[in-house]
Amino acid sequence: MYGLLAIDIPTAYDQILLLGLQVVGIGVATVFSVLILIWGILTLFKFFFGESHKKVVQDTAVVEEVVAPTKVASNDEIIAVIAAAIAAAESDSSGVKFTVVSFKRK
Repeated sequence: MYGLLAIDIPTAYDQILLLGLQVVGIGVATVFSVLILIWGILTLFKFFFGESHKKVVQDTAVVEEVVAPTKVASNDEIIAVIAAAIAAAESDSSGVKFTVVSFKRK
């Protein structure tokens, strides 16, 4: 016996391995049992509290908002905006003024 606990500590390797496998088995069984219990509780929540949520979803499905399509900027415009933002960020710290010029290929 070891201390106050009534556990015999095995000394042979096969007994140590068997004890370790038993501890691992009990631990895995405990974890999965608790997970199944939590899953069951959440399933019961769906039955008790699910009806009011379905009514809200149906009411909001009736109201639809119409959003006007927006114009998508071309790549050249996006590049110009990014360049202007970078130049503005750099000029704030150095006090340099900048000008954004548009160049188009023919």
